Amino acid sequence: MARTGLIAEYAALVAAVDGLTAEEWKAPTDCTGWAVLDMLAHLAGAAECAVRPVAMARHWRYAGWRPARRPVDFVDHMCASQIRSRKDLSTAELEADLRRWASQAPAKGAGRPRLVRGIPGPAVAGLPRGARVSNFVDVISIRDVWMHRIDIARAIGRPRRPITVAEPEAVRQVVRDLDIEWTSLAIDLVLTGPGGGVWPVGDGEPIAEITEDAGALMRLLSGRSDECELRFEGSATGSQLLRAARVLCCTGMPTARCGLR
Repeated sequence: MARTGLIAEYAALVAAVDGLTAEEWKAPTDCTGWAVLDMLAHLAGAAECAVRPVAMARHWRYAGWRPARRPVDFVDHMCASQIRSRKDLSTAELEADLRRWASQAPAKGAGRPRLVRGIPGPAVAGLPRGARVSNFVDVISIRDVWMHRIDIARAIGRPRRPITVAEPEAVRQVVRDLDIEWTSLAIDLVLTGPGGGVWPVGDGEPIAEITEDAGALMRLLSGRSDECELRFEGSATGSQLLRAARVLCCTGMPTARCGLR
């Protein structure tokens, strides 16, 4: 499913980039300090990391070294390194670069040796407890492309098309990670729209049933904008706890963090 979903997401991303105007490349996104161009440079860099372990090692080394000088999150620096390495590309060259790596990333990621996939992920990267390199390859990569496709659509004022086969799985994974890290009173989560479903979150008897659009909740959990109503039946405490929760939904930073708190 991971490979199929990532193929679908990259295809949708490449289609969205095709035909961007000069002004759309410069449009600011919900990730503070990032224009569409910066976001696509990050996505091209992330795809290259999946294809070329040496590129991943280079960006991870940069990210691991920088916090010693300026204690900001590992992922901030990793993304900055990906963008910095593409700062001299024209938009046409960046689009070609994205297409090149996006066409190879799903197969390369799926083909990683078991030993490599089992390497523990950096503790500072905001991953859930026990996460390994496979979480980046199979989980975060799909979320990353999906969430940034939404960011780009919002930035240029176009509807997000298409709804891919990966969206239900991406939402399910985010809710799973929410449940793993949830230490508060239990809730039942009812999500509507693409990727919707019903999930228990937390242990014990739920104090509330909370209903929300899946896409809106993903944006809330990632630390982006909050358009959520969080309609609830039961205790209001459940919706308050959910509104304060954060999950690593992608790599890339809005208003200080993109999925990290």
